Amino acid sequence: MHDSIRSLREAQETAKTARKKGDALRRAGRPDEEVFKAYDVGAKTLQESLDATAPARAQLDTMQPRLAGDEADFLIETVESCGALGGLRQRMNQLKDALANYTIGAALEEKFALPSTYNRLNAIKQTLLTGQLSLHETEPRIAALAGQIEAALRAKASLSDSGWAWADLGDCLALLGRTEEAARAYATFIAKAEIKSPQRTLDVLKQIASTLQMRGDPEAVRLHAAIDALQGRLVAR
Repeated sequence: MHDSIRSLREAQETAKTARKKGDALRRAGRPDEEVFKAYDVGAKTLQESLDATAPARAQLDTMQPRLAGDEADFLIETVESCGALGGLRQRMNQLKDALANYTIGAALEEKFALPSTYNRLNAIKQTLLTGQLSLHETEPRIAALAGQIEAALRAKASLSDSGWAWADLGDCLALLGRTEEAARAYATFIAKAEIKSPQRTLDVLKQIASTLQMRGDPEAVRLHAAIDALQGRLVAR
């Protein structure tokens, strides 16, 4: 599996560079066509690597949850690659394709009980953004994921120190309407990740709220109110 691991890692580096370039172009106000072209370089590279390593990925379905050595490394790189590809496709508004990528990564996170929840959370978000389910229908999944994150944060000091798990927890709590707890989670994320605000993740929540509103979801008003309250609390800090 050494070649597969190397292929995925190299693809992730290419994708990281492409994502940064696309983000910079977007901030500079460049046309979407130019921005998406930058992102697409990374997306195509990741897709090619995931396609090439698909036979090895299929072997994971037959393996026990506890992996070690090359198998464990391959699992982690596959999950990271699925998340990275989903993120690029989300930036290009390819929401259904992004959902497909996140879903593959989410299934692996779940099966192997990984501390990472990036794919699981984003699969839920994309389900909402594509209108496949209402917020009420996804609440059991969101609540279960929030519980898993909280348990992992208590059990793993390294995860707690990383910061990003706190952002995922904040997203879950915000979607559940637990605004005070979400604000505390985001504040912890800000402190540990050493950033000024979780603006990108709040922007995605705003997109979800707007999508829900357009579809007539009665939970849209609650989510909009939660986001506004969160922004007020975080600015006040």
